[in-house]
Amino acid sequence: MLKGKNSHSVTPSYVVSGFSRTRTCALMMMALFTAGCDKAQLLAPTSSTISVSAPTRVLPSGGSTEITAFVVESAGTPVQNGTTVRFTTTMGHVDPQETQTRNGLALTTFFAGPNSGIAEIRAISGGATGGATGATGGTATDLNVVRITIGAAAVNTVTIRANPGSVGPGGGSVELIASVVGENGQTLEGIVVTFNADQGSLSSSTATTNTSGEARITLTTSQQTVVSATAGTKTSSNATVTVRAGPIVSITCAPASGTGNCAAVQASTSNNTATVLFTVTKPTGSSTLRTATIDFGDSTSQSLGNLASGSATITHAYNGPSGSTALAYTATVQSTDITGESASASTTVIITPRAVLTPLNVRVEGTKETATAAGQRWTFTATATGGAEGTANASIESFAWEFGDDATATTSSNVTARVYETTTTGQRRTVTVTARTADGRTATGRTEILVDKFP
Repeated sequence: MLKGKNSHSVTPSYVVSGFSRTRTCALMMMALFTAGCDKAQLLAPTSSTISVSAPTRVLPSGGSTEITAFVVESAGTPVQNGTTVRFTTTMGHVDPQETQTRNGLALTTFFAGPNSGIAEIRAISGGATGGATGATGGTATDLNVVRITIGAAAVNTVTIRANPGSVGPGGGSVELIASVVGENGQTLEGIVVTFNADQGSLSSSTATTNTSGEARITLTTSQQTVVSATAGTKTSSNATVTVRAGPIVSITCAPASGTGNCAAVQASTSNNTATVLFTVTKPTGSSTLRTATIDFGDSTSQSLGNLASGSATITHAYNGPSGSTALAYTATVQSTDITGESASASTTVIITPRAVLTPLNVRVEGTKETATAAGQRWTFTATATGGAEGTANASIESFAWEFGDDATATTSSNVTARVYETTTTGQRRTVTVTARTADGRTATGRTEILVDKFP
């Protein structure tokens, strides 16, 4: 203590100053700690699993779709509400990039942008992992990544047709229709198609597909013209627009069962064929025809007469592909009028592979009866399973039996019997049955029996 003139106690200024600085520092540290706690994110704990999904895996350029991340803890329960999930993408963008879970779900929107390609959208949160699952072909796929094909990258097949398939002798205009199909036969919207023609003029060199997967432009020509269409890396087969002198014909195609067009008709699992319906029409204004013939594009054809009634409906079965690649057929109607002038029209039929069938298995069981002087009678029952889609069983047309004693039989029933003659007990016989399906597939089962003699 220092004393002044009036002998009052005075606290030194450096003591007050030091106390203020100490208190101020403490308060600042507490404020920083509190602010840090307020900003801390709640993240998924270690061993959590995160999976990402989208309602569609194909988008047009500039399209968008919702992305959902589902986050669960190791016990299988959703993570705590408010857990932060961050989304990233290799193409386009997601908005928002960070969001919080509710009942384990975090939502964002993916925007494709103008470019074509395959976007990989990934979700991340703390210690959560995506795990892996087997994908088609045996390739492991991360569950926390969803892949979306954008724009022209999704194109699998491009076909082109002209409507009508010819112009008048003085020239004219036809509509060129390019059909763009992705994997599994789905039509693709919003795909830019480039058209090419070796004659005449096009109303536009490009067009964008509509909701039916079709892009349309107009060709004006006075000469026979070869046209094609390109989308992404795929180019259609050439189509020819002819110059007619008078006759006009058109052709359309539809599946024999179901609805839609013939851009993706799946082959039957039983016989690997697909049946379609062609409608061939001679519209009003066409010259009188002498003959009309449809060439199915598979080395077969059929005469349609002169189409006096104006149209004809033709049913035709196409063979499906033997592998995993679709087969395309071009069906063409060729017509000739009474003056010898001709015109044609075409349509494309695409047959996709039939569904995968399960293996066909056959099991045979034998039931013996008491041996008699005439021999010992055995009853055999064959059971065929599999050979169809999913858990269904194939329809069996016949059973071919070999009884192990040079005797054979063929039955439509799965049950048969055989009386064995023997002079010794315990003769071993191998009984074999071969089941044949309606489409010619076979499978064999066998069993061994011991034949007893009469006492």
